[in-house]
Amino acid sequence: MRILFIRLPAPDPSRQALREAVPLAAARAAALAESRGLLDRGDWSFLDRNVTDYGGDAAVVAAAAASGARAVLFELEPHNLDRSAWIAKRLRTRSPRVLLAAHGPEARRDMPIFRASTFDAVLEGEPEESFCSFLTDLAAGSARPHYLSEPSREFGAWPDPYLAGTLAVEPDRPVFIETVRGCPPPCLDAPGSGGSLRFRPEDQAARIVRLASKNGAPELRFQDKALSLRPDLPKFFREAAGANDAGVPIELELDPGILTEELGGLMADAAVETVRTGPWSTNPAALAALGTAWNREEFERGCGILTSLGIRVRPSLLLGLPFDDYDAVIDSFDFLGMAGLGQDALVSPLSVLPGTRIRDRAEDLGIKEYLRRPPYYVMETEWIDEDGIADAAAAFEESFDVALAPPVAPAFEETIRGFLSFADLRKPGSLDRLLVNPETLGNSLTLLLSGDDEEGIQRLARAARDLRKENPFGLYQIVLYSDKRIPGEAVQRKIADAFIEPDHWYELSRIYSLDPQRSFQARVFFATRKPSLALAALREAQDLETIFVLDAEPARGWERVFDALPFLAFDRDSVPFGLLYDAMNAYRAYPDLLIEARAEVW
Repeated sequence: MRILFIRLPAPDPSRQALREAVPLAAARAAALAESRGLLDRGDWSFLDRNVTDYGGDAAVVAAAAASGARAVLFELEPHNLDRSAWIAKRLRTRSPRVLLAAHGPEARRDMPIFRASTFDAVLEGEPEESFCSFLTDLAAGSARPHYLSEPSREFGAWPDPYLAGTLAVEPDRPVFIETVRGCPPPCLDAPGSGGSLRFRPEDQAARIVRLASKNGAPELRFQDKALSLRPDLPKFFREAAGANDAGVPIELELDPGILTEELGGLMADAAVETVRTGPWSTNPAALAALGTAWNREEFERGCGILTSLGIRVRPSLLLGLPFDDYDAVIDSFDFLGMAGLGQDALVSPLSVLPGTRIRDRAEDLGIKEYLRRPPYYVMETEWIDEDGIADAAAAFEESFDVALAPPVAPAFEETIRGFLSFADLRKPGSLDRLLVNPETLGNSLTLLLSGDDEEGIQRLARAARDLRKENPFGLYQIVLYSDKRIPGEAVQRKIADAFIEPDHWYELSRIYSLDPQRSFQARVFFATRKPSLALAALREAQDLETIFVLDAEPARGWERVFDALPFLAFDRDSVPFGLLYDAMNAYRAYPDLLIEARAEVW
């Protein structure tokens, strides 16, 4: 019996999201199955990380088909739901005898994915028990279409995947630790657990911390939403401090209102670096609708203890909550500003996720409209409409000089982990190579064209359909280079229209980002060495992203370009040190606008 697990990461051209893409649920399920003798270590595997993290859709299909697996299990999450379903359908045509199964928060019997019969089996609920039942049936020669597992009382005896060896400590990914399972109010991203909390063994967290510390983990991430409800927090952090010999930074979720000076000191000793918390809103009526409340004075006091110890506090605010109108949202922003927490805040629209209390009671809570597909953002409530939510998001960015989402930037490295990530379409035959070899393409692709070559632009627009046919969920950054003129609006629109996928998760996840350009999933750039053209593009072509290419001897006017802050492309090996120093100094607060590219690219 060979089992293959696939968890696809969130689309991200910067690839920063890859560090979060740990197949934790699958590893927990495999650990429990091994402990019960249902699975041997050689009977299962994760799809190669290079393929899941960097490969395009066709690459994932090809690798899964070549694995020889009897069953392939996809972990379905909002960010990968549609892509996973498309890959599963393609895999069925290539390997019709493979059994396709799904688990994860989007694997639910009441979801369209179940009714569409994309998967042979859907494992709903806690994946550990569902997976064990699935394996038992698979060994008997058949599998049911639906498995449902309720919260198990045996949870405390289940093995941890890191300690069991089903998940390795990696040098570029956090180690995730779960000490208590349950979702107390406000439970916004999972079914509520009421007062039912299930705890891992008391010493388990310290053993994982010691393992991570010994093996060079970059970060420890406690997943617990109910950590604040532990009755033994001082002992808990004291043991974590004793196990964390290397001082691996810890991030966790905690209510600052419970903090004392002693507890804060123990957290600092344990190397807690970041605390995520609410309040989600400062409006008591909005919080009551979520089934929770907060004490402003205790919150501020606890945050003060943490910041005095050098611990970063990351408060969360949600846009589109019941009873929150525009003014109430601005009041919440003002509170964060006065508390000195605004720039570290995590602000996003409320997601009305399947299976949650918010989803079940949406109409009663005054939620009039929300996206029916991931990311399920609120679009309108009785108190605020779509424009109001967008205005609130813009007000937050302006008030605290931050961006809710980082800018989309192209990449000019030809291959990343074996997959094509950049192609210079000015070279003969380069476009044909992309079309002939779709399985070699990465999940994010930068295409460089001459902005003066109208036929080349037409050719790419015609080829877009074939490119997207085999890699429909890819991200595209299209760079038009010219030192003669700024591409016209018709050119930009032709390219964008050919590649845009309006229902792409990455597109919808930025629906409230105010931007003159229509798409984030298919982004169009204008690049030039000429300072005058770069400045003109910034003034006159705001529906294009402008890239100024920094030469070793730039033309007159480059200083004014630095002041305007377009994207800056440079080759650190060819730009003189003094000029490079000036560039880094000008962009020190905007590192996301810096693009490294070899001089010969242009």
